[in-house]
Amino acid sequence: MSTQSQFAPPLRPGASIPVSTAGILPTDAATAIREHLAPIVGPWAAHSRVRLTRLAEPGLRRPLVAQVDVQLTAGRRVRAQVAAATMSDAVGFLASRTIEQLQVFPTALAECLRERFTTAPPPSPPELLPPSVRRIVRRKLCRPAAMTVADAIVILEAMDYRFHLFREKYSRQDSMVVRTSPGRYRIIQPRPNPIGLEITSPPITLAAAERRSLADATAKLDLTGAPVDIFTDKSTGRLHALYARYDGHYGLLGCDATIRPGFRRAAGDRLAGPGPS
Repeated sequence: MSTQSQFAPPLRPGASIPVSTAGILPTDAATAIREHLAPIVGPWAAHSRVRLTRLAEPGLRRPLVAQVDVQLTAGRRVRAQVAAATMSDAVGFLASRTIEQLQVFPTALAECLRERFTTAPPPSPPELLPPSVRRIVRRKLCRPAAMTVADAIVILEAMDYRFHLFREKYSRQDSMVVRTSPGRYRIIQPRPNPIGLEITSPPITLAAAERRSLADATAKLDLTGAPVDIFTDKSTGRLHALYARYDGHYGLLGCDATIRPGFRRAAGDRLAGPGPS
């Protein structure tokens, strides 16, 4: 049992939490998840759900991925996601991470948990498969919501994102916020504009997204193994993120008005060589 499991609170009755599973898992996997999460989220959540998956890709050191999505009152939402090598680790990691995430809205936690902080490091980024077998398996087109930098940071933290795409309210630029260290953030924009960085915000740095094609971004991650590349598309001048997924492949996030027909490939297609940009 991982040392992180010690942070799961004593069990007590709570609301039943739906758990969906995929892949080959122990028969008691869903029960173990429910028993550890119910004391944390049950009494305060309008609805909670968990997805537990054993990834089929061979060679992954952490093939178990668990995600909990908690709907709180007043439209608030919290998400936690972990990857683990064993089922006991997955249960312990997810319970610990859920407590950390609910601290974004402390009143959603039991009083005995509000001052309970874990000492474990942040979750590791997804591990990538060898470059020769990686694919872009998910392409998400979205219209970034307009919000302030402070609001974007709240969403980044509450949803356990590695980065968050939004449209900065004052400069009206497509922007990405990423966490550089606990309590510190970077805003990445096609044309950096400090107008929306309120002086009361947490420590923030402003950076420009380098201009490159999707093929170039893919080649960069293939070479470096970095977890994400945030870039400005050469042709459109708009922001995109190519990122590592827990299944070892890539995902692409961009604005629906920026991804051209050449990007709309079937899941599993790979950009090789120069490719379309």
